[in-house]
Amino acid sequence: MLTIANSNEMPMIAMEGGKLIGSDAEIIATIAQKLGLGVKSAQMEWSATVQSVKSGRADVMAGNMGWTPARAQALLITDAIYYAGAFVCMKKDQPFTTSITVNDMKGRSIGTVNGFTIVPEMKRLPGVSEVKLYDNSDGCVRDVVAGRLDFALLDGPLVDYMILKNPNWNLKQIPLAADPAFPQLTSKQHTVMGMNQENHDLFDAVNAGVKWMWQTKQNAELMRKYGISNPDYLVPPEKNPRIGVDRDAEGNVIGPGAHTTKDFSSLFA
Repeated sequence: MLTIANSNEMPMIAMEGGKLIGSDAEIIATIAQKLGLGVKSAQMEWSATVQSVKSGRADVMAGNMGWTPARAQALLITDAIYYAGAFVCMKKDQPFTTSITVNDMKGRSIGTVNGFTIVPEMKRLPGVSEVKLYDNSDGCVRDVVAGRLDFALLDGPLVDYMILKNPNWNLKQIPLAADPAFPQLTSKQHTVMGMNQENHDLFDAVNAGVKWMWQTKQNAELMRKYGISNPDYLVPPEKNPRIGVDRDAEGNVIGPGAHTTKDFSSLFA
């Protein structure tokens, strides 16, 4: 049984009727099944998840977990299961279809949740008419629906799920083009899963499952099930920030969790 440390947030991972649901939950459950393992949830504050896995109270950390250099020092981190980019939520009648730039926001009102790391850069955007800060994502999205806000910059998978559940809101999400002047606001992350640095076999087996997910496109299928359907989620950022930190140029594990990788690919044939 794999115990998954998570903060119980849809559409990535949550409990419903005694069963784990969500994109990330179903990805790890599908991999675990191939390993002959079940899954169970260990719900906690997000700030406690890393220590829970390090101490052995949980086996896997998951739920739109973004790769960071600090986490790579504390955990063994899988290859990306998808790439959560920067998205802008807007009404369907807005003219943007494939991407939107920071310059497109000139003269418009934009909003996000108070305390999000992107707030300082949002306040520096040129020509924006107003930056509104909300207590939660729901209030921000509802102002877009009501026409009180032009653009919302929030957690992409969460808003995708809200749109899936409320098609009558007539909303869409469009990828925000990368801009080096606003790296926090416009960058994409590697969404991953983390494990204890001493548990090499589990890591190698799960990571083999992640590679299998990409080969069979099951990750995309499970994401679509929960409204995470934009193809941009499957496109990596141009520069891989992991090179030289926890991966070498050939994709081998380096850093504190470095070890000789065991081949578990036969379990996913």
